[in-house]
Amino acid sequence: MAWLRLTARGTAGHGSMIQPDNAVTELAETVARIGRHEWPVRLTPSAQAFLIAACDALGLDFSPANVQEVLGKLGPLAKMAGATVTNTANPTILNAGYKVNVVPQVAAAEVDGRFLPGHEEEFLTELDSLLGPGVRREFVHHDVALETTFDGDLCGAMTAALRAEDASARTVPYCISGGTDAKAFSRLGIRCFGFAPLRLPADLDFFGMFHGVDERVPVDALQFGARVLDHFLDRC
Repeated sequence: MAWLRLTARGTAGHGSMIQPDNAVTELAETVARIGRHEWPVRLTPSAQAFLIAACDALGLDFSPANVQEVLGKLGPLAKMAGATVTNTANPTILNAGYKVNVVPQVAAAEVDGRFLPGHEEEFLTELDSLLGPGVRREFVHHDVALETTFDGDLCGAMTAALRAEDASARTVPYCISGGTDAKAFSRLGIRCFGFAPLRLPADLDFFGMFHGVDERVPVDALQFGARVLDHFLDRC
């Protein structure tokens, strides 16, 4: 996680006059570049393992060159899976001015930046190349990116618990684009896995509802997950 505050400084003045040194303009141009930037695909081991398994399920041959083709066949899941094969940066907050006829001296924006495991330096270097000459950045929040392998007794218990409720289920490792408590546990040397089983309708844009105005989960999906977790805890 690299939550950033971008700040542009210019010359304050009256809004009716020519103001070439406008902090709002400088910041807005930077925010637009960041928001429209296409980050290069970078396959971490967990993301590649997910794509290989997805290709197997879809009857496709995996190749690093066909990542976008595979994502295009994943439906709503592509929102999250696509965010785990590139670094991302989304502008989320803008703040400048206090009166319509006053050009402010300072304009600020906040950006939700996320870098893949092992790609923090590349992310910051590329993001800095998008900043305007008068824009400075600082961290609002800065944390590590984590990845682990999909193996061990816990993974076996997850697989068995899922198949106890759905014999056709297959367990596939993946990376999640959001932050979790695994970052704190990692400092203690603890490996963490996310396991929140839900059996969702194929047409439900579940990931698109995250932090939305209608964030929810179907009751039968939650009941399925409770049964799977019950099996899982019996095996741990």
